[in-house]
Amino acid sequence: MVIGIIGASISGLIAGKRLADAGHEVTIIEKERSVGGRLGSVTLDEITLDYGLSHFKANSQTFKTFVDELVEKAAVAEWTDEFSLYDGKEILDVDPNADPQMNYIGTAGNQAIATDLSRWVDIKSEEQAGGITYIGPDAAKKRSWMINLTDITVFECDAIIVATPAVEAYGIIQTVQNRTATRKIIRNINEVRYDGRISLACTFDRSVPDWEAIEVENSDIRLITNESSKRESADGTGFVIHSSPEFYRSHAQKDDKVVQQLLLEEASAIINAPLKKPKSSYLHRWKYFEAQNPIDEYFMELEMEEAPLALIGDYLGGSSLDNAFVSGYNLAEYWINKFSEVPA
Repeated sequence: MVIGIIGASISGLIAGKRLADAGHEVTIIEKERSVGGRLGSVTLDEITLDYGLSHFKANSQTFKTFVDELVEKAAVAEWTDEFSLYDGKEILDVDPNADPQMNYIGTAGNQAIATDLSRWVDIKSEEQAGGITYIGPDAAKKRSWMINLTDITVFECDAIIVATPAVEAYGIIQTVQNRTATRKIIRNINEVRYDGRISLACTFDRSVPDWEAIEVENSDIRLITNESSKRESADGTGFVIHSSPEFYRSHAQKDDKVVQQLLLEEASAIINAPLKKPKSSYLHRWKYFEAQNPIDEYFMELEMEEAPLALIGDYLGGSSLDNAFVSGYNLAEYWINKFSEVPA
């Protein structure tokens, strides 16, 4: 089959890789220049900083097997199983309520994990899907689906996988003419709600602190990570300051400079050190960072055997990177078994 995947999240990438390995022709359409979604990394002053997910855990056996393979290749490494905690008054060396499970990071930045997965499929970056059109299996010289791109071109395919946040998936699925077939999917994904986050990556001319990360309570900040503790870097120190969802909602429309200054002032007070003048900085607003109420199934499929369409992502089965990976992996496994005869 010719399969079009909308969204180069880790769900879309692992589904695409597995289906391509099984002999299908896979193209991923991604609106951003880079792949990986929440696996965002940036290099400032020769320091690689993870401004998306700062770390990840491996709970499922499926994801753990993948992570173990990357550890063997030195693409992933153990980081720490203990974070400090700022309780609103002081910093405790260890968060007493934290999950003691090991946290992993990409040795070249978390985004490198996604970039490596993207090598196995065709990626159309900076291309946005505005909707999809059902053509039908019997249309002369046509495939079952068309993905309508916002530059007025189309991509024809036999099957579609939507690997975007639920809100964006909702907008795409609504464009299908057969509303009866999509009604259940639309109803379910319309109920998914997200927490947003503003992440500030910054570098400083200062020594590297002896803590890896500080989880924060009763503050506009949720987490401060010491990126220089993850991997060897040049002189200086890199931090990423992750805002609380409440701060995101209150400051989503405010000027970047204002937001940066507020986050730096709050972080300075927490670690009791001046952070007001970074050497370099990068601010990113995550509108759909974490699903508040994920759907309790790993993928959803449109009940049209002649024109397969499915949804995967980090709002299906849970909201962690592990869940997102398993979502794409499980759909690919299901489709590989279901469509075992691949046209020549």
